[in-house]
Order: sequence, then structure tokens, then C-alpha cells
Amino acid sequence: MYHEPVFTTLAEYMQSGRATEKTDVYSFGVLVLEVLSGKRPTDASFIEKGLNIVGWLNFLITENRPREIVDPNCEGLQVESLDALLSIAIQCVSSSPEDRPTMHRVVQVLESEVMTPCPSDFYDSNSD
Repeated sequence: MYHEPVFTTLAEYMQSGRATEKTDVYSFGVLVLEVLSGKRPTDASFIEKGLNIVGWLNFLITENRPREIVDPNCEGLQVESLDALLSIAIQCVSSSPEDRPTMHRVVQVLESEVMTPCPSDFYDSNSD
């Protein structure tokens, strides 16, 4: 049985006969959702409801509750970083490949809104 994340990228692959950046972006979005939720894409809690991780996210979006996908263990993280990660994941798993960002754009968002740069003295004190 194929589940949506696999099927979506598989269908795109079958149409073009090759993997594309947009299928990679979708897969990256699924990976980010796994990290944020602490669940596998085909977690039993989704399957019993006929969903997968992307279907669960889409359901939460329609209920205006997308933040509920975030694992409670992530509560110590900055809200802005969580929101940026969730936003990029939502964009990456868009059902329309044209609506997905490029990986270049994903990296820009991650660098500017999620990653905290190491202080410059970190490199000075740890260099030999």
C-alpha cells in the first residue's frame, strides 16, 4: 500500500521518468515534519485514521491548528524557529510541485530564520 508522501513523489517520478528538485523538496518537507512531530510518516496513529504525516498536517491546517503537529518535546525551542520550520515544511509538501520552494530558498529560510550562528569567539577558542 502506498501512502501519500511516497505516492506523491512516485507519481511525479513516473510522469517525468526522473527525480526532480521538486520531488526532493517534497521529501525534505516530509523529513522536517518527522523531526517536528517525532513521528514516522506512516505512524500507526495516522494509518488508523486513513492518513499519513502530510494528511495529518493538512487536516490540522483545515482546523486552523497546524502547530499541534509539533512534538511537546520541542517546547524549549524558540517559537520563531518552530514557526519557520513548520512554514517551510508546509510549503515543501504542497501537492503542487510548482508551489514548492526551491532548495536554495529553503536553505535561505533555514539560515536566516532558524539557524543560530555560532559566536565568532567559538571558532577562535577551538582552533589549533
